[in-house]
Amino acid sequence: MPFIRTSYRRGRHDDQQLRACADSLMESLIRHFRVPSDDFFQVFHAVEAGEFFFSPDYLDIARSEDLLLIEIALGPGRSPERKRRFYRDAASRIAEQRGLRPEDVFIVLIETGPENWSFGLGQAQMIDSPPVWLQEPVQSAAETAKPAAADAPVPFRLAEPKAEHSLKNSAGHAYADISPAFADYTQRVLFGEVWPDPALSLRDRSLITLAALVTAGNDKQLPYHLELAQEHGLSRSELSAVCTHLAFYAGWPRAASALAVLEREWPAT
Repeated sequence: MPFIRTSYRRGRHDDQQLRACADSLMESLIRHFRVPSDDFFQVFHAVEAGEFFFSPDYLDIARSEDLLLIEIALGPGRSPERKRRFYRDAASRIAEQRGLRPEDVFIVLIETGPENWSFGLGQAQMIDSPPVWLQEPVQSAAETAKPAAADAPVPFRLAEPKAEHSLKNSAGHAYADISPAFADYTQRVLFGEVWPDPALSLRDRSLITLAALVTAGNDKQLPYHLELAQEHGLSRSELSAVCTHLAFYAGWPRAASALAVLEREWPAT
């Protein structure tokens, strides 16, 4: 549920370029924050030169008059690592599609709870008729009982579904037209019953799933499950160790392919 305001100096960006910026931001929000594709609310403010002030070199970043000041209001709960990945991806996409320098993409995230949103009709939709994901606990009882690692990523709490339900929804969108039954089984059984089963923690399920995918050479499914693993507390170094371990059991080429996906989806900082 993001709402985006972007301020810029008048005359530096035309309508087509602003649309490219809006689309680029949305692509990054969908990819890294799993925002629904139709949750699209953005406003651009053209500011006169005499009203547009900024530091041209704060933190040793050389900014120009093309600077975009982007404020994104959204629900809280995303991990610092996920936010870093979003920042990198959004700046890269805007720079590429708009022809800007990444130095001129300034982003601030403003987190606020579901009670602070009204999407129309004078109603508080997020609390009057919240989506299914908002009504569900963030963690199972088994996970809540376990102490979290000091550097473990913060799980999603309000801004989007739990990981398994996010994937459940995306699988439904992807397969509903071609095979409604497949989409139903995916949503209702796999992500509605199997993943939430407290017999195994989400962390363990992520490890098992990644091992199965790497062993089978299913690289196309890896990006989604690498994100799940990160949300479930696995670090980049742990995932790298998983791939190294699997090289001796699943085969060197498959492990190498998995490491390439890990590097692409979760680059070292």
